Amino acid sequence: MHNTSEDHAHYLYDLVSNEHEPPEDDYNHHQWIRPLELPAGSVAAETFEQSIVQNSFLQKTKSDRDSAEVEKQKKHWNIILLNLTFVMYQRNWLLVPMDLRFYSQDNYWTRRLGLSYRSMKTIVDYLKDNNFVEYREGKAYKDNPVTARISPLPTLTWMLWEYFLKITQPIEPPYLIANTSDDVWEEIRNLSKDHNEVKELTEINEFLKGQQWACKGPVQLKYKNSAFKGGRLYTPFQNLPDRKLRLRINTLINGRPIGEVDFDANHLRLNLAFNGGAAAGDTPYEDIADTAGLVGSRSDIRAQAKNFITFAMGSSSKGETRSLCRLNGVSDVKFDALVAATEKLYPRLELFNGWGICAQNYEGQILKQVMLEGIKRDIVCLPIHDAVAVQQEHLKWVEDTMLECWDRQMETSGLARVKVDLP
Repeated sequence: MHNTSEDHAHYLYDLVSNEHEPPEDDYNHHQWIRPLELPAGSVAAETFEQSIVQNSFLQKTKSDRDSAEVEKQKKHWNIILLNLTFVMYQRNWLLVPMDLRFYSQDNYWTRRLGLSYRSMKTIVDYLKDNNFVEYREGKAYKDNPVTARISPLPTLTWMLWEYFLKITQPIEPPYLIANTSDDVWEEIRNLSKDHNEVKELTEINEFLKGQQWACKGPVQLKYKNSAFKGGRLYTPFQNLPDRKLRLRINTLINGRPIGEVDFDANHLRLNLAFNGGAAAGDTPYEDIADTAGLVGSRSDIRAQAKNFITFAMGSSSKGETRSLCRLNGVSDVKFDALVAATEKLYPRLELFNGWGICAQNYEGQILKQVMLEGIKRDIVCLPIHDAVAVQQEHLKWVEDTMLECWDRQMETSGLARVKVDLP
């Protein structure tokens, strides 16, 4: 346990600073600029504005701007530097559109944050030219354009690291949003304040306003492509890395160490419950791998079976699943063996029809109910895909509550499994 918040922040920085390679450069590691802030009137806010924004950067880019333009430039510096602090710990790239046309469109983020092309270009050029960020150019591919992006280099990270744990994204509506395109999320409109989803998410976020955790921000219910299809709970905290780099599990909630409770093989179990309440046993992925005759370490063959099930439940056809498996190193022979093994062990399991979207809906509803139960006991529960982060003293309560909410949602008993992860 670290004695002070500064000790804890330094510990997390040491974890991140040992990663010398830039983040992976793919869709899952690209993050749009978002509204971020430091607590108003705090020492952190004052030192950030004076020492970092004004003295270190704004003074270098004032040029011949008038006072109004300087103030505008200062606002942009504040936004970009806070966002670079955020993505530094999330191991993401910050998307910074360098296309003048982008800023003339009615885009969600430019509209909300008041971003302008001239100010953005000045900042990005200065950071790039002075070795503060790694810059990668956008590409105008026909079907999948890539936006310009930046990642902080050590010359910048050492200036920003101490502010990370104090940064928050304002907790404010919208809490229900839908993906209207590959990159744009918009509020689901025309729902009254009395709508059940609106009321529950408002209750959750009002409770969370008084709590403290890393990457603090609103909990939103995001629907994929259209309203009420593929809804998942989302909060920025879940983007902290926790596989190769064990960062998220080493953060705190209200100054206390945390653990995470995960549903095990959840989409598979949800589908079986949906289709008649069949039990999957304690080790469904291992059972599938063994029946398919896969060889290798237990962790390796389990991962192969898990990937197969994930692809098979998310894909709309067998051919699509086969292609995804090939891309992930699963041969056609292994694929056919995995299909046969799954059909033998779980004949009622739905594959190759996109049922994964339904599973996401169920997961979102279950975790939402866990969070609401936590509010009754003044327990902070943070959603992480199919898991919950909570203070360690509440782990047993969360285990029991997750299983209870799962049974209630799926109208079954004893079919779910959970596992606990600790630092």
